[in-house]
Amino acid sequence: MPLPRDLPQALRHIAESAAREGGRVAREAFGSDLNVERKADGSEVTPADLAAQTAVIRHIRTVRPHDCFLTEEETADSSLSTADPGAIWWIIDPIDGTRNFIRGVPLFACSVAACSSSSAIAGAIYWVSQDTMYSAALGHGATCNARALLPLDAGRARDGRSGRPVVGVPSSISDEIRDTALRWIDNGVVRNLGSTALHLALVAAGGMDAALCSDSKLWDIAAGWVLITELRGRIHHPSGGAIFPREISLYDRSCTPCVAIRDERVAARLQN
Repeated sequence: MPLPRDLPQALRHIAESAAREGGRVAREAFGSDLNVERKADGSEVTPADLAAQTAVIRHIRTVRPHDCFLTEEETADSSLSTADPGAIWWIIDPIDGTRNFIRGVPLFACSVAACSSSSAIAGAIYWVSQDTMYSAALGHGATCNARALLPLDAGRARDGRSGRPVVGVPSSISDEIRDTALRWIDNGVVRNLGSTALHLALVAAGGMDAALCSDSKLWDIAAGWVLITELRGRIHHPSGGAIFPREISLYDRSCTPCVAIRDERVAARLQN
């Protein structure tokens, strides 16, 4: 059954306000003495990650109490499943860039995406230290701090500048993306902010021309996928396969690498 036309936009507004709530919690804890623990995969987590996630879920539940959640931090509050094919899923990364956050580096974001049972349809990425909100809803455009973003394949003045594309690369490079990463390093100007969500947001907003994501999970990329897709950019698996559709309720928390490129001109320059 098709989604109501106005639903993605309504979910986008909820994603924005929920991401701000998560960001508020993270901002209050930033720079404090944090108790850092290690998760099973070796990554770091702090009480601030859990508190920010709780704040996001609580905010969403005030307006949509029957929705489901897929979150980075596994808790009893977030581990919900459903057989309802019409359910809305919220995919949440409360602090994307936890390593930066722990070390007092202000490069982290709260990422919130709303999904149908098979695809992301709205999302928000809140760059906390910059008080900058990137958001989009399929069929309703994308914005940065409420200002409309141009489609990525539209001509922009900066395209006339000489120089190599600015590209975001991941901290670790898996065999799956190694050849692509080496080409980008040779043909582009490399950046790494330590936050996949921020890399994708900056591709959408024009601060980067492309981003390569290696060990990313669905919560790292779902909101960015909506932004880039709505702006007619390219975002897909390194093999060329689509990231969505997929059955959200069956996601096994496996890595979901992706390539995000602004347009065909950038893709061609990175291949040379």
